[in-house]
Amino acid sequence: MIKKQYNTINDFLEDVSFKNWALQNNGTDINFWEFWIANNPEKNELVNKAKDLVLGVSFNKDFVSKEKVAFEWKKLEAKIQKKTKAPKAPKSKVIFLRKFSAAASILLLFSLGFYFLKSNSKITHKTNYGEILNIKLQDGSDVTLNSNSSLSYYKNESRRVWLSGEAFFQVDKKVVTQAKFWVITKDLSVEVYGTSFNVSAKKEKTDVFLEEGNIWLKLKNGADKKMIPGNYISYSAEENKILEDKNIFNPIIKTSWKDGSLLFENLSLEKAMEKIEESYGYSIVFKDDNSKNILITGAVPITNIDICIKAIEKSAGVLIIKKENRLIISKK
Repeated sequence: MIKKQYNTINDFLEDVSFKNWALQNNGTDINFWEFWIANNPEKNELVNKAKDLVLGVSFNKDFVSKEKVAFEWKKLEAKIQKKTKAPKAPKSKVIFLRKFSAAASILLLFSLGFYFLKSNSKITHKTNYGEILNIKLQDGSDVTLNSNSSLSYYKNESRRVWLSGEAFFQVDKKVVTQAKFWVITKDLSVEVYGTSFNVSAKKEKTDVFLEEGNIWLKLKNGADKKMIPGNYISYSAEENKILEDKNIFNPIIKTSWKDGSLLFENLSLEKAMEKIEESYGYSIVFKDDNSKNILITGAVPITNIDICIKAIEKSAGVLIIKKENRLIISKK
């Protein structure tokens, strides 16, 4: 997967797994490089420079400082004032000054725009099927991103994130500033200060489970909904209604996935396989309707499809055949 020696920046840049680590795109590569970096501290400077190049932020971040901006504006103002006070210059010189001033202004604005665009670029984390990713945001909050999901935010505003898929949030509370944290999906926005909660934005609805603390939901229809620990709410903007609003007495049912497993408690095989479909991306095919109603209880892994299949077969007493992108279920 990687080279044996990393002595130059190019050694890192030529390695695909290193780029995946820098872009936070692949859980396996991220785990490997975190371990490698921890065990090669003498290479930290090279690693950081290579990472900056991958992220496209290797330019001098201070090339347009506030002092430089103020200085350039003062120079421009001085030229304008001198022009208004001085005797009328020949027409050709006035035209040149105007062109020069306009060009300088455009160049300055372009430089400022480029700097702020780069310094506040959008960051996106994505996971594949069967992959879980742990993310540490700049504000100190922790996010666990489930399989086939994505989380986006702007570099300088990590307390406002956009979610597609599922994630568990442990938001760091800002006691001094009381800064809010927002999670935005296609159906609703979650408003918090500091708490732990799970959000799943899949299949034309968004499910929110609050583990601890208090949060407010801002629904797309304009309504607000306050949640307290143990609350589970499912809302669909497409149907413009709350589909479920109940209390969950066993929180691990909704959050066990972040530890690498799905926990089923007296759940129909049909509903359980919907979770497997979301985690692994396989289409589910039942050979008979009776198998759909089998109730199962237990835990299955969400990072190893073969072990997962064996566990479900044993619990439900069925046969599951993996064929291409399908899981075909029948009675034994």
